[in-house]
Amino acid sequence: MSLEQFNQHQQDVRARTDSLAKAIFVLSGGALSISIGLFSNNSDISECIASILRFSWWSLTTTIISVVIMLFIVIGRDYFFGERWRKELDKKIESANSDNLIIDVFIWLFAIVGLIAFIIGYLGLAYTASSLI
Repeated sequence: MSLEQFNQHQQDVRARTDSLAKAIFVLSGGALSISIGLFSNNSDISECIASILRFSWWSLTTTIISVVIMLFIVIGRDYFFGERWRKELDKKIESANSDNLIIDVFIWLFAIVGLIAFIIGYLGLAYTASSLI
């Protein structure tokens, strides 16, 4: 694999990550806004359904927070890599490469937490909506 192919692959992965993050933000935020508006003043909801609804809201909020933290870590990792790379180009250090395993673990951890919370939150909202019809 050439350096150009590698760079193209990395750009493609970042673009897909951005697209997925944007979709999750829009869907989670929209679902939260609409469901809070629809259900917050509804006194006909049983306590069981209300509990599921509240759990769904917290799940979608967890999704948004997890994805924000994940993106923040990605930006920080890439910024510090760029700084190390600049120092390597300026001959101040020998190699910009370093082991980012722990950082990558946190990125994946927040991504997986966000994805699971998103699925749970959306399924909870779907269950609540279908139970009230």
